[in-house]
Amino acid sequence: MQSVLVAYSGGADSTFLLKVASDVLGDAVTAATATGKVYPRRELEEAKSLAQKLGVRHVTFPAEQMKDSEFVANREDRCYRCARLVGGLLLREAAKVGAAFVVNGVNQDDESDYRPGMRAASELGIRSPLREVRLGKREITALSRGLGLLNWDKPSDSCLATRVPFGQRLTLERLSRIESCEEFMKDLGFGQVRVRDNVETARIEVPSCDISRVVESRTAALIVARFKALGYTFVSVDVEGYRTGSMNEVLKERIGLGQRED
Repeated sequence: MQSVLVAYSGGADSTFLLKVASDVLGDAVTAATATGKVYPRRELEEAKSLAQKLGVRHVTFPAEQMKDSEFVANREDRCYRCARLVGGLLLREAAKVGAAFVVNGVNQDDESDYRPGMRAASELGIRSPLREVRLGKREITALSRGLGLLNWDKPSDSCLATRVPFGQRLTLERLSRIESCEEFMKDLGFGQVRVRDNVETARIEVPSCDISRVVESRTAALIVARFKALGYTFVSVDVEGYRTGSMNEVLKERIGLGQRED
């Protein structure tokens, strides 16, 4: 690959990919980040800051997923539709800067979850170098730490639409209150958090080690007050703790993903 456009979220995986690409290809690397209402604003600011620290050219472009009625309907192909849309825009940005390839930070471990976006990327010719060389999350974390990357241990994040169960319509108001609740939790010191939105009920997911902090009486009172002010009637804590793709668990049972033989 003589020149690449890196689909850059500011997360640990895409930062590692961007760093390695920059070390190998120098100025022939551009980072590109999609913007829009489905993305946490904090993530965009962190992506800008990290790209600047790495000394890599960084471009942003709008992705208007919420103008797509099929995306808003939030069916099981939502991620596929989003990936097709964003992938097409990435290819357009690549053409603008003269990049021969578009690459993303998908890794080997992503194969164990329901990731229709991977199919969309493949259809568009977008490459996944980390996955191609069979690097998983554990290896990427170790290598990132060794390279001194500031976000080597950054918790994973995803678009706000993933907090809403499939089949429930997405609205700007719904995404906004999810983001506000998660920002509030992060301001309280919870680094890894998801607020799963089920209309009247907010289901909080944090790592198991943090559950006791959430339910501590003073902290719980602050959380409940804030969440109710933002429109929720009920606030619950998932005692199973945070896990990637928890909203996909029903789908996994239906299509058999994530079930491995010993």
